Amino acid sequence: MTIDSSSKPQTAARPYSATPEALFEVVALIRAFEEETLRLFSQGRLRGTTHSCLGQEATAAAAGACLEQGDIVFAPHRCHGHFLAYGGAPEALFAELMGRTTGVCGGRGGSQHLHLNRFFSSGVQGGIVGNAVGAALAESFNQDGRNVAVVFLGDGTLGQGLVYESLNFAALRRLPILFVVENNRYAQTTPVGAALSGSMTARAEAFGIPAHEVESNDALELLSVFRQRFAEVRDERAPRFQVIHTYRLGPHSKGDDFRDPAEIEQWRQRDPLLLAQHRVEAAGGIVSSIVARVNRRIADAIAAADAAPLAVGDLVPSPPQQSALPVPWVAEDITCVKSLNRGLQQALEANPAVFLMGEDLLDPYGGAFAVTRGLSTCFPERVVASPISEAGLVAWGTGAALLGMRPVVEIMFGDFLALGADQLLNHAAKYGWISGGAATVPMVVRTPMGGGRGYGPTHSQSIESMFCGIPGLTVVSVSPVFDCGELLRRAILLTEGPVLFIEYKGLYPKPLAVCRDGRIGPFQVRATDGRYPTAHLSLAAFESPNAVLIAYGGSVPLAMEAVQRLLMEHEVIVDLIVPSLLAPVPAADIAAFAGRTPLVATLEEGQKPCGWGAEIVATLAECARGVKRDFVRVAAAPCPVPAAEGLEKQALPTVERLMAAILGRI
Repeated sequence: MTIDSSSKPQTAARPYSATPEALFEVVALIRAFEEETLRLFSQGRLRGTTHSCLGQEATAAAAGACLEQGDIVFAPHRCHGHFLAYGGAPEALFAELMGRTTGVCGGRGGSQHLHLNRFFSSGVQGGIVGNAVGAALAESFNQDGRNVAVVFLGDGTLGQGLVYESLNFAALRRLPILFVVENNRYAQTTPVGAALSGSMTARAEAFGIPAHEVESNDALELLSVFRQRFAEVRDERAPRFQVIHTYRLGPHSKGDDFRDPAEIEQWRQRDPLLLAQHRVEAAGGIVSSIVARVNRRIADAIAAADAAPLAVGDLVPSPPQQSALPVPWVAEDITCVKSLNRGLQQALEANPAVFLMGEDLLDPYGGAFAVTRGLSTCFPERVVASPISEAGLVAWGTGAALLGMRPVVEIMFGDFLALGADQLLNHAAKYGWISGGAATVPMVVRTPMGGGRGYGPTHSQSIESMFCGIPGLTVVSVSPVFDCGELLRRAILLTEGPVLFIEYKGLYPKPLAVCRDGRIGPFQVRATDGRYPTAHLSLAAFESPNAVLIAYGGSVPLAMEAVQRLLMEHEVIVDLIVPSLLAPVPAADIAAFAGRTPLVATLEEGQKPCGWGAEIVATLAECARGVKRDFVRVAAAPCPVPAAEGLEKQALPTVERLMAAILGRI
């Protein structure tokens, strides 16, 4: 889908001057926009939802007046005011809400999900705080930089754990970020006192971040506050935390308001629009001309949106054309861990935007499985040790990637990916799609999976299938068949979207399978030539086999042994298909290698229900209509992975169980 960018002006170095008249015009523009939005909803001309910032306009207007070219803004679901104060056009914003092609995101994002230049918003509370910290991390690599990341969050967002992971990291790294808490007294319908204990400013101060608070709806007063905060962040290249105590005059969204009308009326006496108007009048300005100009622009914006075509187009864009790459066969004796280490080093050498981030990565330790050993010595500024903050790691990587960096995030154990799942699902994989490709997230999250080492139920799982259904997320798995370091290098340097890179603990110390003259040991091999190829291994020169077995990752050595024993002990010919790309499923490659073979078996160390094997079976059934074949899936037992050796062997697939499953269907 192509998004019409004609109504999306670039933000200026300063979208408007900091005069009483300019501030009043921005406050009036935001107010008029929000009131018209609610009116359009009442008429049934908008769908979905909206979260108006009625009563909070002064915060956005004052902060917007302090922005400079290159500053980054992250806003929550209540983002219209921030977008307009950033310099976004009301024409494009109305069109977005009305689902038109001229919308800022072509109708993909709606009210809560906006992207323009370096402005980002999201409907998930807390997630953008981590992304903003990641953007500030990216800016920190520029020693001469002056740009500031500013993130707006509501009082309710202070209940999110990622906020505190991000405050901690921002303080540790002295990142140029301004946290702005807009305390509008309510988290949806819950009063702040019923959802938040203690002091808001003390939360930041606990991490050593200077914190300030002010109660004001006066844009000119808030301008002075923001000028000081922005100057401190720019000059000191360190975080600040600003709380603005304000009030939301409108409902949480379209009409869910259960507050006491008398309370609302009391706050109307401190309406930021009235206060800004008084400032103009005191300076001798003419309010009526400003109001007339704002009203004309709002009316014209609505008319333009009404006249624009409804948003239609390709929801799933075609993948970019990729030149054929050589198959990354293993050409030398090398272990998996050394190959991965070499791939990381090559990526760091090739592109200065690449950096590594994770827990305990620094030398001499070099990560829990020594994959990064030696790299912090060679690249001390580009290997970032983090706290134990898996959600934060993925969030910070996402934010840094949005600014053009190429982060490689290590999650120490794959089991812990669940802590970062929100970032992969709702942030990293969505920014590019929402923006129609204007935003990219070239990030690799690498992590080890698998059991067999007695680590027990929370350090031995294979949960990659849980992430294979996320649109926009590429999932890659290494095996001994391909040079895993080369696959990692490709993932880091060539991707424009997030990649989940799955490694296997059991493979780390083992040698990869060297390919010589088209053979890996007794297997004759061939493969596709894509970025993440699929291999086809045969013991019978690719003659018609009795079955094909499809396996990936750490299960491949087990599969190779089972295939050889089936031929030697039972004269059953089984070809082996090994994809390195788990998602999106390389359906055409797998189907071509499987041909019309009457039996297809899948092997995985994850769970069988709703697992990767089930997707492969369904994909082949759809691709090969009219082919009569049987299927069998082999996977781990439907229980957590036990720690005791005997119990763990019972739970995980074995050569014997795999052979029995195949023989039982032939």
